[in-house]
Amino acid sequence: MTAQEGRGIEWLRRELDKILASYQSPRERRVGYGNLRHEYSTWKREGEEHTNIAIIYETPGGSTTQLNITCNHSGATFSYLDSDLGSTVTTADPRDALEAIHQHVAEIPAKRQRALDAQVDAWMGEGKTKREVFGELNKLLQNEFLGGRITTNELKAAVQHAISLRATPAR
Repeated sequence: MTAQEGRGIEWLRRELDKILASYQSPRERRVGYGNLRHEYSTWKREGEEHTNIAIIYETPGGSTTQLNITCNHSGATFSYLDSDLGSTVTTADPRDALEAIHQHVAEIPAKRQRALDAQVDAWMGEGKTKREVFGELNKLLQNEFLGGRITTNELKAAVQHAISLRATPAR
């Protein structure tokens, strides 16, 4: 591997390590981003070295999501799925890969809230009372599993969602 080939992945690793560390404290922020973390794995295939960067987080209730960026060292390219998950983007610029990660991470709080609201919808659809739904939300607030836990802001929004569902007459 030439110095140029190594510069892209090493730069991306340093930047990503710094950025993701900023989402891991304080605890409320870490919970609000689903216990966001990342892992690197490197392997060789047909003499070419590749590194996969996995960005991992959970939504309330414990569903795990993962974004992957793959670096082909010999080609000095980065590949990942576009935001619609419909096609693969390949770029030689690690800044493009970092921007894709930034965009994905920025969407995590809204994605978590949608998942929590959908869970409230399901509980209400099962006929649970407001009191039972609030009890379930309280369990999520105190969940031992950090990624499945919710923040106080997520709790407030979910309670408001539950109240608005009960206030809306069935059609």
